[in-house]
Amino acid sequence: MSVFLRRQIPPPEANDYTKYRPFIREDFRECCAYCLLHEIIAGGEANFELDHFRPKSHPEFAGLVNDFYNLYYSCHVCNQCKGQAWPDTELIEQDYRFVDLCSENFSDHFREERDGLWMPLSKPGEYTEARLRLNRKHLVEIRLLLRELAMLRNFELIDWDFPSRERIFQLLTGSR
Repeated sequence: MSVFLRRQIPPPEANDYTKYRPFIREDFRECCAYCLLHEIIAGGEANFELDHFRPKSHPEFAGLVNDFYNLYYSCHVCNQCKGQAWPDTELIEQDYRFVDLCSENFSDHFREERDGLWMPLSKPGEYTEARLRLNRKHLVEIRLLLRELAMLRNFELIDWDFPSRERIFQLLTGSR
């Protein structure tokens, strides 16, 4: 099972990909497709952008500019880190690529350590963590704070295979 489930029937076709934003935001449960932080702890909705998973700047992906399923909800920092990056053929042949959490589990590629770091468990995990800097200082600090809140309140730790507003809100407020 993947972290994010995209709607099976896309919204009506648009010739401007920004028109898909509310649908994409909903499909990604208001979480960044990469660092998995929810809007409520990642700068709010205004800090989120639409990322072309397969970069529109690459000629082979030019036809995907308005493809609903190539658009991912991303916090500004992750989108900037990813930029126009895409592994070349040689890297892909060695299985270095971006983890796609629309078709893959977080736990197949990463393990959260007690110190808040995400330890890559696969080549795609290594590539994604390095390219997107998923162990940026502020991300690790947020993960540590969420872990500490869960432990103080005797709640389960965040399961990154299922990030959600409700789960984070419970940790922040202490409500069950």
